[in-house]
Amino acid sequence: MLKETGIECLNQAQILKKVRKEVGLRLSQKYNAKRTVSELLNNAIRKLEKPFLFFSGLKRVGLSAKVPGLDLGKDENGRDVACCLQYYVALLRKRKVKIHTLIVLGSRAKGRARPKSDVDVTLIASDLPGKSIPEFTNFPQKIMNIRRQMLLSDFPLLIGVQQSSCCSEAEFMQWLEEFRVIALDAIYYGKIIYDDGFWKRVKLIFAEMDNKYSLSDTEIPELLFSL
Repeated sequence: MLKETGIECLNQAQILKKVRKEVGLRLSQKYNAKRTVSELLNNAIRKLEKPFLFFSGLKRVGLSAKVPGLDLGKDENGRDVACCLQYYVALLRKRKVKIHTLIVLGSRAKGRARPKSDVDVTLIASDLPGKSIPEFTNFPQKIMNIRRQMLLSDFPLLIGVQQSSCCSEAEFMQWLEEFRVIALDAIYYGKIIYDDGFWKRVKLIFAEMDNKYSLSDTEIPELLFSL
């Protein structure tokens, strides 16, 4: 059930304005200089990773299997990304990460990915180190969250996982009830890789919100698709 918070005072037009502004900010941040530097570093790291993948045999992980009903494309090594993400979940659980839900966002979820595209994910888990940031996670923020980045790294799979956001159940619910783009994007376009039942509760809350504000009848889905 929806909480009685100050955000409840917003009407549909105000929510739309809020979402439009945040989407615009995210799109501008996506192509700024900091993002470019981050991508250059990521590309350099990937070149260094290639020999490791070849000699470790991990280059073949995900080649022989597919996840039924879930197509996230293939990476530059020809590996099925959805299948590789199953290994990633197992890797996080082995590191004792208390996962509730893992969601794929961005170009992989929206069907416009290229082989070299990153795998943008939202991870909902308990007891994560560092700070959860609902806004676009740029390179300086990643440095500040170095412990979290190391714990959630996709090494040694190396499939290009980028944490768009990582948060607790309570934080994600708060973001949703505040109409944060990161939460709305996950609702409309996210592809679920793993869930322990939490996502069912999220969908019920969003159904109440959508019924109250008729969000799906606005341009919000179209705005989110541009991310």
